[in-house]
Amino acid sequence: MSDGILPPVSGTPGVVVAEQPHYLPWLDFYEQLARAHTLVVLDNVQWLRRGWQRRTRVALPHHVPTPAPTEPGFQWLTVPLEDAHRDSLLSELAVDARQPWTRKHLQTFRTLYGQRPYFRTQVLPRLESFYGQVAAEHGPGSLLRTLLASMALFYEPLGLNPRLVLASTLDRSHPDRTGRLASYCVQTGGDTYYSAAGSMYVQPSFFRERGLRLLWQRFRYPAYPQGREGRFVVGLSIVDVLSNVSVDEVREWLKPSPWGPFAPPAG
Repeated sequence: MSDGILPPVSGTPGVVVAEQPHYLPWLDFYEQLARAHTLVVLDNVQWLRRGWQRRTRVALPHHVPTPAPTEPGFQWLTVPLEDAHRDSLLSELAVDARQPWTRKHLQTFRTLYGQRPYFRTQVLPRLESFYGQVAAEHGPGSLLRTLLASMALFYEPLGLNPRLVLASTLDRSHPDRTGRLASYCVQTGGDTYYSAAGSMYVQPSFFRERGLRLLWQRFRYPAYPQGREGRFVVGLSIVDVLSNVSVDEVREWLKPSPWGPFAPPAG
């Protein structure tokens, strides 16, 4: 902002989300952030070679026929790494700056989404700025910086401004990973943990013991036109969503349910 005043932290006070960093995440991630006051970024975990951390799902090329329902309806875009070892922590990993990955990814997005209704107005300018900045990233920690920048790329148009805390700055002495999540919640002043739907390892007892509320994500968004007839593919990057749907409509999707635990007070 030109006057130097930062926008207020978004989300519901006391609500904490803990997620590993991701590359241009899917819409469900942003719904979590729309509820959360604090985002704890799990930068102190081991990286997964086939995980989502440095990869994102995007549309298939136009010349590829629509696959059968049992086949993937997407392709991956992956940030290349330099000298990554299996036991490396996410915070230690380096982007392979020797590869022209930023140019290739930007061109892929232009090719895939250049004809979609909102790509050139809502998406392309931010992608150009993002790739221009991260093209120079290298050395230990460069992957984390790249992922955090990609996550924040659409915060402003989506009305999001979570308080960000790196897990590496918190105490993680609890031996159980659910116990650590509950501890992070307490350490950051939270009273509610909002868990992603797929986090099946989360054990409610650790939150009850600390007097914390545990809520599970129940987010569903409508099918939207993706430029390919016959099949709607869920879980694609936020780039796919904002290339096809106006940001005002997406912000409506991210509003809390009027009858759920995040419903605004009546009156």
